[in-house]
Amino acid sequence: MTAHHAKDLELNDCDALELDGVGALYKQIEKAVRAEIMSGRWPAGHRIPSEHTLMETFSTTRATVNKALSKLTEAGLLERRRKQGTRVAQTTESHAVIGFLDIRKEIEDKGRLYSYRVLAADRIIAGKQTGIWPEVPAGTPLLKLSAVHLGFEKAEVVEERLINLQAAPEAAEADFEAETPSTWLLARLPCTRLRHTIRAEAAMGEHSALLDIPARSPVLVSLRQTWADELPVTWVKLIYPADRNEFVGEFNPLQP
Repeated sequence: MTAHHAKDLELNDCDALELDGVGALYKQIEKAVRAEIMSGRWPAGHRIPSEHTLMETFSTTRATVNKALSKLTEAGLLERRRKQGTRVAQTTESHAVIGFLDIRKEIEDKGRLYSYRVLAADRIIAGKQTGIWPEVPAGTPLLKLSAVHLGFEKAEVVEERLINLQAAPEAAEADFEAETPSTWLLARLPCTRLRHTIRAEAAMGEHSALLDIPARSPVLVSLRQTWADELPVTWVKLIYPADRNEFVGEFNPLQP
């Protein structure tokens, strides 16, 4: 990349920064940069405009710009390295080990626009190909889904799911892009039992392509099964890039 091209990219990034006019100037710059990072428009590793470019853009001093960037560095959103500039830090997002995962809420809480896209939906019959879900008897009709959870149209989680059509026959005709399978199922069937397993895997080709990570990259896999009384309802596999995610559980025996 030429120095001229790099300068153009910096100026384009500066044009995207919107100050809200509220509070001290360093605070406005901090909020504007934070918004670009949290929205995903400036992803991990993105080199942000130099202090000098920011000074010129906002007609301010180096001390003001430095204070804004220092606050973001302390918050873990930026990495500043001598002679290498300032880049967006690689962040780790936390997910609950216990209870249900609300992926939509997690993505929206980060300030990103959420969407859910079904890549494939097929009716199959339980048998050898569904050995991953041995609790369902052979011959049971199932709906097999492949989908992605997106933030600003960028895939953040890959989902593979099986739904027992004996438990929820209407699922075969449901519009899961309008209402995600988890929400749809919980609204219709009580969850009386949930089993959760977390493990590490290497991303398969199709998954690495969807998540835009190198092939065979480590991923964290959340495997969940639910029942309504004794009836198996759904089996779901959620695939997360390992370098950006973690699972956290907390149990307090003193809480009712």
